[in-house]
Amino acid sequence: MPATVYKSAAASDLEYGIENESDLILTSFSRNVTSVKTEVRDAINDIVAVAHSGLTAAISLEGFVNGSVAYNVAALLTLANATNTGGLSGGTIIVDSVNESSSQGEFKKVSISATQYASTMTV
Repeated sequence: MPATVYKSAAASDLEYGIENESDLILTSFSRNVTSVKTEVRDAINDIVAVAHSGLTAAISLEGFVNGSVAYNVAALLTLANATNTGGLSGGTIIVDSVNESSSQGEFKKVSISATQYASTMTV
């Protein structure tokens, strides 16, 4: 059952929850956009120029297996959750690592790490 969320006018744009991914009931999702920072310093070591380039996003998701999960290392990944904030949108998402875990009396869980690149790439 979806949650009923009550919000004041001050919190009218507040988001609640995350979207499940294909065959994965998510318990957590994170995305961290970073860049390569290049600085130019003058003769007295003061920074006189800064450039940011090479945007990438480190993506982590974790959840319970709900079907036949087919997340493979080095595979392209399409996500239901938002991957268009922080100045980086579109491009290509590639799986870096997959960790599956299960134990007696527990549901099977999977953790996935991936990197989003600004460029669209193909195999």
